Amino acid sequence: MKYTDKNPPLQLLLTNSTCYKGTGRMKPCGVLIHDTGAVNPNLKRYVQPADDDPNRSMWLEMLGKNQYNNDYNHAYRKMGVNCWVGMLADGTVTTIQTLPWDYRPWGCGSGKNGSCNNGWLQFEICMGRKTDKEYFDAAYREACEITAFLCKQFNLDPYGTVDFKGMKVPVILCHADSHKLGLGSNHGDIYSYFGLFGKDMDTFQADVAALLADTHEAAPVDDVLPTRDEKDHDSDEKKPGESCLTNEVYVGDLLTEKRIWERLLAFLPNPYAVAGIMGNMMAESGLRSNNLQGSKEKTLDMTDEQYTAAVDDGSYTNFVHDGAGYGLFQATYWSIKEGLLSFAREKGVSISDCDMQADFFLSLMQTKEYRKLWAVLTAATSVREASDAVLTMFERPKDQGDAAKEKRAAYGEQFYEKYAEKPTFPYLVRITDTHLNYRVGPSVKYRSRGYIKPGTYTIVDEKDGFGLLKAYAEGRNGWIMLKYTERKK
Repeated sequence: MKYTDKNPPLQLLLTNSTCYKGTGRMKPCGVLIHDTGAVNPNLKRYVQPADDDPNRSMWLEMLGKNQYNNDYNHAYRKMGVNCWVGMLADGTVTTIQTLPWDYRPWGCGSGKNGSCNNGWLQFEICMGRKTDKEYFDAAYREACEITAFLCKQFNLDPYGTVDFKGMKVPVILCHADSHKLGLGSNHGDIYSYFGLFGKDMDTFQADVAALLADTHEAAPVDDVLPTRDEKDHDSDEKKPGESCLTNEVYVGDLLTEKRIWERLLAFLPNPYAVAGIMGNMMAESGLRSNNLQGSKEKTLDMTDEQYTAAVDDGSYTNFVHDGAGYGLFQATYWSIKEGLLSFAREKGVSISDCDMQADFFLSLMQTKEYRKLWAVLTAATSVREASDAVLTMFERPKDQGDAAKEKRAAYGEQFYEKYAEKPTFPYLVRITDTHLNYRVGPSVKYRSRGYIKPGTYTIVDEKDGFGLLKAYAEGRNGWIMLKYTERKK
């Protein structure tokens, strides 16, 4: 699942909205979904920060500005939902929570028997063009993810029903369903939009249930990188002579590491990002591109080698839908596994080919769904920043807590120390931002001494994406975030 207690969806409460100011509390008992009915996938149309929001600039950069101020936080609307699914300014499809979960939405109206506004959490999917399948697929998956999250939060059965005024009402339904039960106004959503792409509420319920049933977690990690003689995370030790590299003999972990490092770095010339990616791959698979998820070896009664061979020769036909994590980054979700299989066949290589898997990962980063992650990776100024982004925005295991983040980043740091060209000190940077903090330590957790004036400064040390200024190296240390500077040559 994408969302967890420790990784909830983005939250921008529309505190100026008519609904927020006028509604009451409820005990959630289900989830009801809508589509907007208007062809505009952009969240900015409906969701905007308040004029006095202290993070207004950040939100406007993320969402884009609604030039007409007719969003639901400014204009009078007799409508409001708990969250919205749609597109950010950079093309990323995501969810933004706009009402507290226990706030009663004004979403489906009422019918002769009452209203599902009394108990059903509700969200809108910003509708895209009728021919835009790529956006629909991303929005549909996001809708499944947020619904699964809400079901987990409030202990809801996606196939269950609720006793409501003597009726059996589905836990998960749409606006059109509520109208048929006399519990909502007359609307055709969500069937009108879903039907264009072969989906309906039955498939939606099934896909939500599948997310809730998915128990795939990141494999446990150690504090140091495995050596040639240690056991892999969830499978047997690699045998001498075997290789996950095409046409090469396995001569030790360094061959694998170096090959993946160089391939990723050639396309993504940011060593912090490459180290963060590889740290996550190490946690997921031990950098073994034929690694089948350990629990699935027992379920499927196949070893890594048997599974790989069966996929390659076509005798195993359920690779896409078996829910088994596989490969460097443990591809699990059906659409990613389908893409991986097609990619391998196009290139005419084994599904376990390291180069192919690395290339496929990079190709995924160019899709709309991962544009935000790609932006983080290209601009990352520390291994931890890149590693956390890959963990929470791509791998999305059940455990995304601080301990998991620290261990994955620690793997990444070891790759960085091995293969990255280290900066030489001192060097000069140019600052043009008038609101760049300089802090007493290398983290935003440290107190700011104020804004540093624009100009050219000397950096004498680096740590976690921050640079230490020479002018403050003695006594009053001053650290600045390097992502907001330009290095002078």
